[in-house]
Amino acid sequence: MNRKLVYGLTFAVLIFGIILGVLLVYKKPPALPGTPGTPPENCPATALVYVYLNDQQKSAADTVTSNLKLALQQYGLNIINVPVCSIPATSLSQKLRVYPALLFKGNISALSLFVVGEIDGYKVLNPGVSAYMASQAGLEPVLTYTAELYIVKGTAPFSDIRENESNIKYIVGQLSLSNITSIQQVSVNSLGINLTRLPAIVLKSNYNLSSGYQYVVPLGKNYYTFREDVVGQVLQYLGVQTYEIIAPPNPDLLRKGVKMGDSDNLLFILEDYHCPYCAMLVNSTGNMLYNYAKTGKLQVVFVDLIVHSEVVPMHAIAKCAYNQSKDGYAYFNVSQELYHLYISGTSTTMADANKTVAKYFGKNILDKCAPLLNSYQSDIQAFSRNLMQQGFTGTPTLIFWSNKTHKGLIVEGCLDIKLCITEQQFSQIVSWLQG
Repeated sequence: MNRKLVYGLTFAVLIFGIILGVLLVYKKPPALPGTPGTPPENCPATALVYVYLNDQQKSAADTVTSNLKLALQQYGLNIINVPVCSIPATSLSQKLRVYPALLFKGNISALSLFVVGEIDGYKVLNPGVSAYMASQAGLEPVLTYTAELYIVKGTAPFSDIRENESNIKYIVGQLSLSNITSIQQVSVNSLGINLTRLPAIVLKSNYNLSSGYQYVVPLGKNYYTFREDVVGQVLQYLGVQTYEIIAPPNPDLLRKGVKMGDSDNLLFILEDYHCPYCAMLVNSTGNMLYNYAKTGKLQVVFVDLIVHSEVVPMHAIAKCAYNQSKDGYAYFNVSQELYHLYISGTSTTMADANKTVAKYFGKNILDKCAPLLNSYQSDIQAFSRNLMQQGFTGTPTLIFWSNKTHKGLIVEGCLDIKLCITEQQFSQIVSWLQG
């Protein structure tokens, strides 16, 4: 049966340095290149160079290189008239990480952004570009770098990897551009390396897996993992619903957030007023959140993470009202009412936000905030961009942390399709946090 997965990179977003996905169908890869010795074709002094491994890849040269030229042209990078030269993999003195591979010779400024090295006078493009362009042409990229895969398990609830071993090897291999030879589950202390979250995906290889591929980073001792701002997406591809964090969250979350209650156990909710799942979350668990805050079981901290730009003024007026009064419960009432309107079918606007803020904070505070809105909006947008650069791209995101037990957990999205998170699931997480 064919297996599909989200691949490492799309060409367009590679230009901007953001990992996304493309679907590939798994097939058994062809054999690796043999001993160098086949002479290359005569290439012009300036040329896009296509390196093929077998006849199937050779026949796809025109498709792959034409697709690359067209993709670049969409972003104002014109290499349409650059000649193409195809050479066999055996003509090079070293094997490359991915086949077919894209290289060039001469001075092609539009491709300089993607250069990660040089071999035999050819400049080597980022292997993620080569792999993506091959997949777009219907080829399965051949990965020559081998690695052992270690899955470091944690103790947090709902943090199990739900893919089978074969799929795990394939998914991690495609996302890391490495050929996974084995997989083993180990404990957190067994490898002797520092990790930031569990479960952790750790690769061990004699190859430098981080060289020329910015989404894999070294941990020392020939160990590698995915970069911090993309590892959450990798875990999602593996079916992980939550993951345990080893270090406390960024202190800016507490400094910038709206606080409700006081406790050693913290819950940060990254939200957006037009996020349907945020509305579902607050609608289903609002009373429980309120009671947990009132009884000191949790300090709930609301953090703006703007996904829908039209809600920025609404967040700004609510945030300003909180800063004027420091009443987190009134802020929560505003949010809960706006979410209730939204989940009931109302596309909430600034008029709804003003009315609700006046209801819970008073008209005087609403009037004080009116001239401050531009400043608040700029601050909220800047902080949202900062969060996204840290890898927080979706709402709701729940970040639990205990200052007493030094345990933490992140839930990206929802655990339940109808309620977002059930009271039982929520209680299970809090019990683990406290224990």
